[in-house]
Amino acid sequence: MKIRNVENKAFLWTFVMRLFAHNILKDSQHFLPKANYDERHGKFPRYFSGWYMFVNSKGLAEGEVIHKKLNGIDLVVHRNKEGLPVIHSDRCTHMDGMFSGGLGTVVDGQIVCGYHKYKFENGVPQSGPKDFKNDVKNCIPCFKVKETHGLVMFWFDAESENGIGEPQWELDLPDVSDLPRLAFARSITPTHMAPLHENIVDDQHFVLLHEADRYKSTPEPYFEKHRFKTANTMRIKLPHKIGPFQFNKNPDLDMVMDTEFFGLGIHINTVNIRGFKATVIHTTTPIEDEVTEWSLNVYMPKRKWFAKLDIVWFMNNIVYPWGMIAQTYRLHTQDRRAFFEKGKYDFYEDSPKGFEKVNMFRRWVQEELLGEKRPMRKNSVPTTYVSEADIERNSSKKTETVA
Repeated sequence: MKIRNVENKAFLWTFVMRLFAHNILKDSQHFLPKANYDERHGKFPRYFSGWYMFVNSKGLAEGEVIHKKLNGIDLVVHRNKEGLPVIHSDRCTHMDGMFSGGLGTVVDGQIVCGYHKYKFENGVPQSGPKDFKNDVKNCIPCFKVKETHGLVMFWFDAESENGIGEPQWELDLPDVSDLPRLAFARSITPTHMAPLHENIVDDQHFVLLHEADRYKSTPEPYFEKHRFKTANTMRIKLPHKIGPFQFNKNPDLDMVMDTEFFGLGIHINTVNIRGFKATVIHTTTPIEDEVTEWSLNVYMPKRKWFAKLDIVWFMNNIVYPWGMIAQTYRLHTQDRRAFFEKGKYDFYEDSPKGFEKVNMFRRWVQEELLGEKRPMRKNSVPTTYVSEADIERNSSKKTETVA
């Protein structure tokens, strides 16, 4: 592949370096894009409470210390004696020494500070003077962590100074037991989670940027305030034939990609493409300001190399997971091409006509996640939240009607 344009060459190499830094070095501090949050986002909140991904399970070996700056806080993760992940601040409570940068080690499930060799087990000091060990102020507060689906997730409390708090909802991810293959890709995109996710409910994004013939996103009722659901269908044209070979008698390919947001840290795609089924768990974890770590975790069926050459075979063996790698590059290109690097994110304003679903998504964020009121404007669409009281009331009415 020849890339003649100097700007594109630099852009490609930046992308390659970011992939290397975030997938091989496993550190979120290298090759970050620059952001001007105050200019771009104004009073829009930097961080939201919710479940966020720290690292995938295979990327966290026993005895390993991984450092990341997430939600504006320097954090480390390691495994304890039971093999469970522990996430806490990168700083030792003795003399503020760092565990990251090769200074900290893990011995028998205890993290050891490289400055004075003080040991901590699940944040509790295990060595040092007696007065130090017995003072609860010297414990390192640990985040609530859940390891599931091959992902190490932690609860971040945006209202807490250190980000630590009790989860406001359970981490309830879909069953993927019948999808044993897992592909994983991660990159950095220089935008806030909210405008990044708005594209998923915006028909025009897929029609204009992804060149779909048709895209339809239909918001569905949601019964818990932290969840927002849409039923999505994208139609693309397939070639009738490649060279002398007949490829497809039906060129219209409808891709069903139903989406459920789980706060702003997780959104789940349930994919069905002519019988090929997969689940994609996208995780978006803020690093700082409007710089977001974006991970794609694709759960797929087993490969069937000798099945007939149809769409299911093509999707299972060719498109997935390689298409996910391509998508990480597309997200990387958002640096300058889709999120208007010098533009302003007017979250609190009414979007133009044609973007009513974006307004609906913003209403969910503002009213359900932030607990504020959002006025109805010209292009506003009400959300479809149904409370438990509404469900009970409707159930009672049906019972009375039957009686």
